[in-house]
Formats: sequence, structure tokens, C-alpha cells
Amino acid sequence: MQVDPDQNAEISAMQQVIGRNILLPLFENSGQAIMVLNSDDLHIVAANRLARTILKNGMRALQRLTLMDAVPSLPPDDVARFLRQFIRVRRRSVRARVGLNTDKATIYDVDIIRMPDQEKSIVIIAQDVSATVLALKMADEAESKMATAINALSDGFVLYDADDRLVICNQTYRTFYPESAAAMEPGNTFETILRLGLQNGQYADGIGREEEWLATRLKQHRSSQGVIEQKLSNGRWLRIVERATADGGRVGLRVDVTQLKEQQHALRRLAITDELTGLRNRRNLLEDIALMADGLGPHETVVVYHLDLDRFKAINDVYGHEAGDHVLKHCAAILESAVAPGEFAARVGGDEFIIVRRMPNDRDAITAFADQIIDRLLKPLGYAGQFMHIGVSIGIALLELKSGMAARGTVLTAADLALYEAKKIGGVALFFENTMRDQVLSANALARELQIGLERNEFEAYFQPQVDAVAGECVGFEALLRWNHPRRGVMNAGQFLDVAQRAGLTDALDTLMTDAACHALRWLSDQGMPHTSISINMSTAQLSDPRLLSRLETALVKFDVARHLLRIELLESTLLDERTTHFLANVNAMVSAGFVVELDDFGTGHAAIAALRKFHVSQIKIDRSFVRHVDTDEDLQKLTAAIIGLANSLDISVLAEGVETHEEQARLIDMGCRLAQGWFYSKAMPLSHIKDFLTRYPVPTHFRTNVSPKSIRGVS
Repeated sequence: MQVDPDQNAEISAMQQVIGRNILLPLFENSGQAIMVLNSDDLHIVAANRLARTILKNGMRALQRLTLMDAVPSLPPDDVARFLRQFIRVRRRSVRARVGLNTDKATIYDVDIIRMPDQEKSIVIIAQDVSATVLALKMADEAESKMATAINALSDGFVLYDADDRLVICNQTYRTFYPESAAAMEPGNTFETILRLGLQNGQYADGIGREEEWLATRLKQHRSSQGVIEQKLSNGRWLRIVERATADGGRVGLRVDVTQLKEQQHALRRLAITDELTGLRNRRNLLEDIALMADGLGPHETVVVYHLDLDRFKAINDVYGHEAGDHVLKHCAAILESAVAPGEFAARVGGDEFIIVRRMPNDRDAITAFADQIIDRLLKPLGYAGQFMHIGVSIGIALLELKSGMAARGTVLTAADLALYEAKKIGGVALFFENTMRDQVLSANALARELQIGLERNEFEAYFQPQVDAVAGECVGFEALLRWNHPRRGVMNAGQFLDVAQRAGLTDALDTLMTDAACHALRWLSDQGMPHTSISINMSTAQLSDPRLLSRLETALVKFDVARHLLRIELLESTLLDERTTHFLANVNAMVSAGFVVELDDFGTGHAAIAALRKFHVSQIKIDRSFVRHVDTDEDLQKLTAAIIGLANSLDISVLAEGVETHEEQARLIDMGCRLAQGWFYSKAMPLSHIKDFLTRYPVPTHFRTNVSPKSIRGVS
């Protein structure tokens, strides 16, 4: 029977392994390549299955080869020299890393073990570590890239282990914390690093309270999953984001938000600052007033001064808005210089300001400060070669801590109410009184009723006759506003016009009266009285309206009436208003368009004589204060006669108001004034009652006007 040489070689090899006390199963099936060499000539004695596979030879072939022959990719001389040196120095074992170029580059960790001398054997165990080496290489590369990336971050990066010891941080992190950077070494705890920063005054809000600050920060570090904003002593703001890692450590980012904080601060400052004057505005006033009240002494209080400039609108109208801005800046500078640190001045409206001061609760001292402000703002202010004169009215309110005034905002309301009363007088400072609140509450209720009354058409024009007392004829009427209030009865305009003006309802009432007067003119014409005039009172608000002329003409067209019959009454005080120049354009436009201008309440406003001509006044109405008892009061007779003589000399018609007795009428006729109106003839009446009145005082049957022909300008 023929014997397979390879099989015999394998059997022989097995016997050799067994003879050398090597456990055959472990040897043959090992996951490592194992070879046994003869230490004398380095021939291969045995190789396990994996070694044979790697070397691509059977046992028989391998036993004919030395190690250098079997692995030709290794430098043979170097291998032989290394192994003989290993045998000679009698080392027990050695490890080397070897790269083989077989089908692919493979790396092995090789253990060389010398067996006992009598065996004369060397065991070589090779472990393929290519994948491990590749993985380590990739890990090293990844770590290098990660370190590069971390250091390239504009944000600070830090990693702490489960024991809160520093693992890694980037250079940005160190830059953010220069005072504690020296402690940022791997292995140092977070607390150690914090303490060094505290010691060097790194944390702005930790100075003077280091241990308290440290305890809070450590608690945040260990538990918080949110965002923390931290201010450093160098002015830098950091946003801290920290998260727990899977192994119990902490990873964190530090984001520099200094610029964002500065922008936010600038926006907040802008939000509470008046752009024109640089003062703060009214935003957050209550909160700041409440803060100012903290820690008030037993004899201290917080005082709110609410200021409103007098004559400011006139400056805007006459000199322009640039002049108005100049005035506001001037006033702001005065107010800002008047307050101490911790107090403030604010601009809270067009020409309204507020000063808030912490002062002794001394009414005289509080008033004295207001008087100083009034005196300083009364001084003439130069602008563009001219001097402007302004003034100020001031409302004063004290913070009532017990009533919770700051929380409810009533301190500002109280100062505003006091200002409202001060404005009625002008140029004074008034303290808030509870009666002011009652008046305003009543006015607010009336304002709501006014609005409802407009919606329900409760307003009506009444007409008071104007007569020629000599001829016994009615030459015209004055239209007067009345409110048919459902509870209070018929109310005259004096009882609600101030409230209507404050509520912004005068425009609707003015329109109502213009339409009512034109409707009455149309009715009179239809009744065969085409030459009877009706006068309407023109408010300063109307005279300031650039649309005034077009609105009047719209009403005339609507009712198809002649414009010279719709007489325009101006109060004498209008001629003294700073807006006179502005009004003049409207008045001139009306006169040019054919309207007739009358001056009401003459003698009460001390109007300049020249103003009568400037406004093209066709008729003056002598105020009732010059008419009552004119039949018995000699001094009054002289004054009234002087007014009548002045008007006649200027060819201006005169009408006396408020005539109540036959004697007053007779005395006025003797003085040369034949036109009159008053209760002696009739009270104001609804349009429906006019016919009955005209049975006693008929209208002229021919054309006439109650102004001299020379004074009628632009009539068409």
C-alpha cells in the first residue's frame, strides 16, 4: 500500500508537537498563526493550520524551509540575525510588529518564545492586528481632527469626566478665562479651576460673595440642562451650555455673546430713550418709580412733576418744527440738569415732560423746585436771530406707598390731573387734590355720554335773534349748540364743550353746527326770507384746520345758500393767540371767498385796534359785561360809548350782546348802537319756533345787511 508523503509529514509533525508537550488541539485550531522552529538552523518544525494558510504551503513543504525561506518578504539576514541574537542572550520571549506583503499588506504582532534548552525549539506566535492597527490609526486621525476642530472653534469647548476632572478644553476656552487658565490641566477638577478664577476676581457677580457664588455655580454645573449667562469682570458676556455625557461626565460650550448683549443693551436704551432730546421716555416709568421708593426714609417721598409747555404749538406754527425741536432740546437740558443722580427726567409726549425726584416730604420745598423750573423756562430763548417765549404748567403728585399708588399707576394719573388744572390757569404748579379726580371721573362719564349723544343725534342748533331795535326788525340769528340730554334736559354748550374738546369730539360738533346753520338759511330762504343771516362761532381748532374753507363751501353747496349770509364769529381772544399768523391765512381765505367776519365778546380780550383791520372785521359784538346796567352806570356808559365810537369811526358795525331791559336798549340806541340781541328780545330757540318770533320782529322786506356796505368785502 502506497503512503501519501504529505500525510506522513503531518503525522510526523503531530508527533513532534506532542513530543514537545504542546497541546495539539490548541495548537492546530488556534486563532493565531503558530510555528515551531529548530533553534539550531531555524528550519520550520511545525506550523498550525492558520500558519499554513498564511504561508500557502503544506507541512511537508514548510519542513524543508527555514523561516526566512517561508517568508521571503522579510529581509532574511535581518531576521536570522535577530533570531540568533534572541537565542544567544537567552531571553525567554520577545514581541515584535511585522508587516507582510502577501496578497495585501498585513500587520502582525509576533511573540517569539524560547523553549527549554533540551528542546532546542523556538515558538513563533503571530496575531493579525491589521484591523486593530487600522482602527487605532483611524482613531488617532479622528482624535487629531477633533482636536483641530475643537481648537478651531470660535466657541469655548470643555469636557469633564465622571469625577468632574478636566479631560480636554480648547484654546478659546482658555482665552475666555485668562485668570483661571493656569489651572486648566487634564485631571484638575472643575471646582479647582473655578476657585482660581474667583481668587483672581474673574467673575463680576462673584466678587465679595465668593463662597455663595461658588455653591450656586457648582449646583448649576452638576444639574442644569439649561442655558446660563455669565458676566466676567473684563466685560465679556458668555453663554454657557452644558450637557451630561453617557459616562457621567459633562461637556460644555462657552459662546461669546458680548456683542449681542451690547446690542440688546443699546436696543433697551433706545427703547426707553427719546430720540430727539436724549431723555428717557415713559416706558417702564412705573417700575423705576417703584424702585426709587425702595428704602425711603420716614420723612421722604417720591415726587412726580408732570410738565406741559405753554405756547409750544404756537412756536411750531409760527417758526416751524425745527424751532420747536430746538425748544424741546433746550427744555430737556434744563430739566436734566435739575435732577440729581438716581432721579430722572423724561419726555412723555410732544411737549410734555416728567421729573421724578426723591425728596423730603416738605410741601414748601417741593413747590420751590417747581417754581425754579418755571422761572428757568420763562427766560427768552434765542433761535435764528429771534427770541421765543415759552412757559410751563406743572402738576405735582406724591407717591402714596400705603395706597399702592406705584403698583396701580395712579401717581402718574394724579400728576396728569393736577397738570390739567394747572393748564387752565397757565404758568403755575398745582398739587394733586382728590377733587380733581372726581372732576375727571365726572368729565369722563360726560365724554362717554357725548359720544353716545352724537350717535343718537341728541344735539341741535338753537337760534338767538339779532334785531334792529330802532326798526323793530329781525336782521339775523346766532346759531348756538344745545344738547337734548335724556336725563339732564337741554344743556348749553358751556356745560360740555371743554369735555368735548378733551375727548376729541369738537370736530364732529363743528360739522354739525355748520350743517345746521346752512340748513336754517335754506329754510329761511324757502319761507321768503332770503336776506336773513346766521352767525356761527368759529373755534380755534377750526381756524387751525387747513381744510376749513373747503368744508364751509361743501356745506354751502349742499344746502344751496349764499356764502355772505353765513357769518363767521371769532372770539376777541383769538386775535391774541400766538397762532394769529396761522389763523390769518384761513380768515383771509374766507373773506376773499365772500364770508363776513364778526368779532365776538369785544372788550374782554384787549385786542389791538390794528387787528380789527388785519382780520377784515365787519362787525363787533360788544360783550354783555359792557351792556348790563349801562343805563345806570356812568363809567360803563363812557367805556361802551368809546367802543361804539371807535367802531363807527372804522366803519365797523356794532351789535350789543346780553340786552335784558328796555332801559338798556334805549341807552344803547342813544349811544348809536341800534343792533342787539339778548333775552329782552328772545332766548335761543329751535328752528321750529322762529316763525312765531318773526310775527313780532319781522325780517326786512328789502335787501339789507347788518354791516355797513363799505365793510362787506368779497360778497358775491
